[in-house]
Amino acid sequence: MLKRIAPLCVFGLMKRFLLLMALIFGFASLATGIYDLAGPAARSGLLHTGGEVWFALSADTLNLMQAVTQRYLWPALWDPGIVSVLKFPAVATLGGLTALFASLWSLAARR
Repeated sequence: MLKRIAPLCVFGLMKRFLLLMALIFGFASLATGIYDLAGPAARSGLLHTGGEVWFALSADTLNLMQAVTQRYLWPALWDPGIVSVLKFPAVATLGGLTALFASLWSLAARR
């Protein structure tokens, strides 16, 4: 009996995790959209990029993430990998992550 219940508990936690991530990225996308509309003008054009938003919120953690990624993981992962994602508009990046987690949650909820 316990063997049947354990996978269901883990699956329930997975569904909750996917929903939580979708909500977090959804609110973050909404916040960056409001920042684009009401905040200062973007340097890169109409919308703020992910790198601009991250730098405005915490420049130290951006530099730390770059150093850790290049030194301990793989230098090519940072440039061109993460740098190209940071150059996208923040609303599009966070909205895409919201859509990804919401669709995964929807698939898990059907099961």
